[in-house]
Amino acid sequence: MKRIKAYIIKHKVSIVKLITIFLALIALTNIYITLKVNVTSNDECLWLGERVSADSVAYFFRSVKVDGVTWQAGIRDGDQLLKINDYVVRNDQVAQSVLNLVEEGKYADYLVKKPDGTLLQTKVKIKKLIAFGALTFNISALFWLVIGFLVFIAKPDGRQQKLFFLIGVFFVFSTFFNLFPQTAKLFEFISQHQILSFIIYIVASIGVSALPFAFLYFIWIFFKPLNIAQKRWIKILFVVLPCLAFIYSMSLLPEMYSMSPDFFMQSRKFQNLMGIINTITYSIAGITLIVIYFKEKDKQARKPILLIILSFALSFAIQIYISTIAPVLADTIFNSPEYYAPVILLILVPIIFAYAIFKYHLLDMSAVVMNTVFYSVATATVVAIYFLSVYGLGHSLSNLFGADSQGIIAIILFTIFAIRFQSTKDKALKIITQKFYPEQFAYQNVLIKFSNEIPTVVGKENILNLTLKTFVDSLRIKKFAILLSDSKSNSLKLIKQFGFNNKDCELNLTSVQKYFEEKQLVSAYPEISREDFENLFGEKAKVLIEEEIYTIIPLIVKSRIVGVLLFGLKYSGSQFSGKDIELLYAAANQLAISIENARLYQSEVEKQKIEHDLELARNIQKGLLPACVPELNGLDICGEMIPAMHVGGDYYDLIPIDNKRIFIAIGDVSGKGLSASLYMTKLQTIIKLYCKDGSSPKEILTETNKLIYESLEPGAFITMTLALFDTENMKVKFCRAGHLPVLFFENNEAKFLRTNGIALGLDGGSLFENNLEEFEMDIRSGQIFSFFTDGITETMNDKNDLFGEERLLKIFNNNSYLHSADIMNKIDSEIQLFRNNAEQHDDMTMVIVKVK
Repeated sequence: MKRIKAYIIKHKVSIVKLITIFLALIALTNIYITLKVNVTSNDECLWLGERVSADSVAYFFRSVKVDGVTWQAGIRDGDQLLKINDYVVRNDQVAQSVLNLVEEGKYADYLVKKPDGTLLQTKVKIKKLIAFGALTFNISALFWLVIGFLVFIAKPDGRQQKLFFLIGVFFVFSTFFNLFPQTAKLFEFISQHQILSFIIYIVASIGVSALPFAFLYFIWIFFKPLNIAQKRWIKILFVVLPCLAFIYSMSLLPEMYSMSPDFFMQSRKFQNLMGIINTITYSIAGITLIVIYFKEKDKQARKPILLIILSFALSFAIQIYISTIAPVLADTIFNSPEYYAPVILLILVPIIFAYAIFKYHLLDMSAVVMNTVFYSVATATVVAIYFLSVYGLGHSLSNLFGADSQGIIAIILFTIFAIRFQSTKDKALKIITQKFYPEQFAYQNVLIKFSNEIPTVVGKENILNLTLKTFVDSLRIKKFAILLSDSKSNSLKLIKQFGFNNKDCELNLTSVQKYFEEKQLVSAYPEISREDFENLFGEKAKVLIEEEIYTIIPLIVKSRIVGVLLFGLKYSGSQFSGKDIELLYAAANQLAISIENARLYQSEVEKQKIEHDLELARNIQKGLLPACVPELNGLDICGEMIPAMHVGGDYYDLIPIDNKRIFIAIGDVSGKGLSASLYMTKLQTIIKLYCKDGSSPKEILTETNKLIYESLEPGAFITMTLALFDTENMKVKFCRAGHLPVLFFENNEAKFLRTNGIALGLDGGSLFENNLEEFEMDIRSGQIFSFFTDGITETMNDKNDLFGEERLLKIFNNNSYLHSADIMNKIDSEIQLFRNNAEQHDDMTMVIVKVK
């Protein structure tokens, strides 16, 4: 589903083009049908029905035109119509459809009953009456569709533009009823083409039901969106009412497929209902425009509103004329159709709309289309001048050098033409832009200068100041702001502004990012227009509207929003659109890169400073570790710590009491980096303080836990092993406070010694002390004790395999004859070989004690 949606969004304009072409062909077909096929037969009189019983209606002639075709057939007012071409007249619409089958100039057989009861069998010559109303509607529908399409391609993402295009679509949909035969062959057509008839009826019903409501809502959001148009209940109402009208139309389908003559009567009721709805909605639209006109204080802004009001006035005037004056002048349309011809003037309504949109740059359309047409003509002119110049010069040179050289001369001249054409065209377009679009030309020069200057500016603050100065001073924009992304709050925050009252303006970063990701599939230069504010920002849209912001341009780096630029109106009072947006995008892209470069530069400076501080901390930490291994009779000791970062949370210490006794301490602070190293430093200080003559490992760890418990952050802890070697008595005591077991080697076998104990910092009371077990054993020559952290056994290779305890035991079993330093080197090399190119993820610390 997402792929389909993405495809539709990406190819929206192409899809709309295909739809427009298809509907335009339908509209042209309907115009042809109105002129040539569905032409109403005219016998220059009226048939008026009078109920003669509960279930029957008789039809009598009225307004028979003197010397008309019916008059000449001997029929007069008051005669009763019984049959037309063998059809017994029971329904005037069916009778009319029968009469419509007769070609112009041919005769229809009428059976008429005179007031005295005598029957008259006569022939009536048939004329054809063009339905000016249907013709006008079909032509207008085509105009609305074309104008709507031009408006849409000017800004495919605009809400007003999409709705205006839909109005054109609904107009053409409404003409689909014209595809049905307007003759007695209607039911025959339906029976032979049931699926096609169903589709035509559905589409036509959608158009007729939706058109008046879509048109009214468009008027409400056309110039300045009215508050009532933003209300939720209004939006719901404008969906429900067309749906109800559509359902009513669908309820007539059974009668249509049952070929019931009542279908004509019921469909007429539906048409009358929609006629009333159209009158109401268009009246409300007209009143709305008048109110908007008088509320608008700007004389320039009033002009397009006045034009649209005049188009409404023209429409109402023609409808009043057709419904009141024309019937008086013509008696009936069948007798004097020329009096009803002025209805064709309704075609001017979409034309006036188009003129207002083009003339006054409404809906962002005029600038786009005018630029396209203007520059296309200019390019074609340059091509023509170049071609004629080359042709004339070539002809002259051929006469000079002879006809034999004509081919070579032509090749040379056209090669020069191809090389010089682009630069000449660019210069010509530049002159045209300067002459006919001075504001755009000025903007272009300022923004090109800005784009060239901004990469040379160092420092984010300087970049932002230059940006503010350029847009405010050089472009003279009265409302402007720069918002930059804040990843912590997932928002875009106001950094620089001009003309803002609300200094705390803030937008949701995720919403903006998602919006531009979707819109970039459709447009190369998507912007957020005022009409999108409410849907995108909710309540915060009011702040943007109050600050008179109309356009938002993104600052994008590698598909990521790093900020946005907020723009009010241009100095001329118009909104940024078309070519303006392209220029703003070019400047915004350069600005985004400069801001990102400044951020990266600042980040690099801070990173270097941190690295310098960490290197200093590492040197300090190294200084806290044993600088050398104490000389102790009977013990061969080696210790090493390799931090995963500049500084680590692992710790070891060798604390001699005298030349026969030494404390071996090793610990691992939860976490890594600077915070872990600080805890480690504190722990080392406490341990050194308590490791004195007469203290046991358990007593030291118990007192240390009491001190360290209060200072650790919640969730932090320290595992530790503390051992006391006594070579005078050949004893060793050690305690494990949640740390890894001690590796012990004796008699050609390495194993692990495990004792009870929980980590430091998890409990500050008796639980820690009661669970802490102190273990004592004799020491003999050849024994090896290894104290290590989990960074050793949990080292991982590029396949995510662990080094593990078994490999460590194997190294000791195979290398027990070596000195402790050599065993340490062997372990280092084996770990490096195992890890290969994988990164070190944890601190690695080990102390090896070998009894001599």
